[in-house]
Amino acid sequence: MKFMYLYFGVVIIFVIGYQIFMFTRANKRKKEVLEWLEKNPKAAKVYIKTNSSLLASMFTPSSIRLIAIDDDYPMTSFTEGFKQGFYLAPGKHKITSSFEKTRPGFFYKTVTTKYDSTTQEVEAEAEKTYIYSFDKKNEQYTFTEMN
Repeated sequence: MKFMYLYFGVVIIFVIGYQIFMFTRANKRKKEVLEWLEKNPKAAKVYIKTNSSLLASMFTPSSIRLIAIDDDYPMTSFTEGFKQGFYLAPGKHKITSSFEKTRPGFFYKTVTTKYDSTTQEVEAEAEKTYIYSFDKKNEQYTFTEMN
């Protein structure tokens, strides 16, 4: 019985430590993005779109994984509620990403399709908003301005 209390104590300490670590990491990341935005006040905002609806995302989840922006780790990513995205300075950029989609299979297995990483060249204009998505039908990325 003593070991059970010890076990729960260690688990609780670990969980609290992990939460503190994640909180400080998120704050540091937010600070880095804000500093980048101060240096680039006319940055374009790009939302990552994976599914057209909530129902579609529940039954056929898919995701775009950003690997690099201009051959560097994507430092300007953000989250707004359930939306994810990144900022781009005005001008031409190379975005390297990969796509993965999952669909339900027969009975109990799911089928996951992974696309190799590819690089797309895009051009962002100052203070505009864009959508970066993957067209499953044509199997290609799209970068369109949001109205």
